[in-house]
Amino acid sequence: MFAAGLALWLLIGIAAALTMRVVYKAAETATPVTFAFGIFGAFIGGMLGMSPYIHHNPVPLRFGGILGALLGAVFFTFLYHYTARKAI
Repeated sequence: MFAAGLALWLLIGIAAALTMRVVYKAAETATPVTFAFGIFGAFIGGMLGMSPYIHHNPVPLRFGGILGALLGAVFFTFLYHYTARKAI
């Protein structure tokens, strides 16, 4: 269950990076950096979303972990593209 949850977070990060490359593309953004921010955001958000359950049953497949991974991945990739667009 734990490995499946981490794999799901990885897929969420990749999907968020792909979506952000299509929806909100800035001129100076690099594809590998976008994927790195998506995966990083998914893992950070997933861990934060899972933190209320840490003493009971810390399984990444809980709703909080999945929602946190989704929000974290979208937030970090959006932040990267937004700052790259403003830097130009």
